[in-house]
Amino acid sequence: MHTRSTYRVGYYTLHTGDVEPTTMARSDDPSDVMTVMRLVRAFEVLTCVDCYAQAPVRRERERLFRTEVRALPDDGAVT
Repeated sequence: MHTRSTYRVGYYTLHTGDVEPTTMARSDDPSDVMTVMRLVRAFEVLTCVDCYAQAPVRRERERLFRTEVRALPDDGAVT
């Protein structure tokens, strides 16, 4: 809720999902390619303000939001 002088957050909505690496040409130099993470399946996570700070919720949020790390090549490099 927003007013002229302040705001109050009642909940957070977070967007995440399963990703996979994909290679594409750069728009400014098509001969140069880069690897990006493509969203394969989207998840929306809703949490109240109090729950957002709780350790189990943080762990679940981190698990959902760090899927790109598991999708990286074994050397962890993103080009």
